[in-house]
Amino acid sequence: MKFKNLPRKFKIGATIIEDPSPTSNLDQVHEILAQQYPLLRNTHIFESDGRLSQCGTYIEYEIVLPPVKTQG
Repeated sequence: MKFKNLPRKFKIGATIIEDPSPTSNLDQVHEILAQQYPLLRNTHIFESDGRLSQCGTYIEYEIVLPPVKTQG
């Protein structure tokens, strides 16, 4: 099975986001997503983070956001 042919989806918490640019590499997609979700600027997405979805129809990248810092 070739994983390169499967579509990508990105999971942030409970939200699943379709790939905004399927033909772009992960760095370019990360930059596009960071424009809509500013907290993503402090994260990284690696090719090795991709996992086959439970249904087996797409590759899912789970993005873990850094904790929110507060003063006090």
